[in-house]
Amino acid sequence: MKAISRTSLIAAGLLLLTACASDPRPQHDFIRVMERFGGTLPCSDCQGIHTDLILKRNASTGAPAGFYLHEVRIDAPGGERVNSVWGQWSQYDRDGNLQSGLYVLQPEVGKLRRYQASADGKLQPLDDRGNPINSAEGTPVVLKRLALEVATL
Repeated sequence: MKAISRTSLIAAGLLLLTACASDPRPQHDFIRVMERFGGTLPCSDCQGIHTDLILKRNASTGAPAGFYLHEVRIDAPGGERVNSVWGQWSQYDRDGNLQSGLYVLQPEVGKLRRYQASADGKLQPLDDRGNPINSAEGTPVVLKRLALEVATL
């Protein structure tokens, strides 16, 4: 009887030591499979363009997997007030390597759109020459990261 309890005590002690010696839980890098940005961009013939941009990523790799851009011209005189485009997008660094600094959107129809990502999670739209777009007052115009709405059942 004493031998069984001694063996049990030793086994329990060894299990306790191995549990304490194991590595801590591994850190996981989470991928945002969908990011949403919004804001109002300047407009030459209206009060502004309300912009809603959704960027999608591959859940396994984090690689760009498509985008949806919805724009509404505020108080636009006649003509089309709403514009929606979708397509593929990529990320580049300043040297043109695929990275995270520059977001280039290639819609199925229409011209390229470029945005510069900032450290605080905002996107600044760039013109055709790659220069930041500013408001009429000269302040930088940005799209802010928005929380995604989650549907509940």
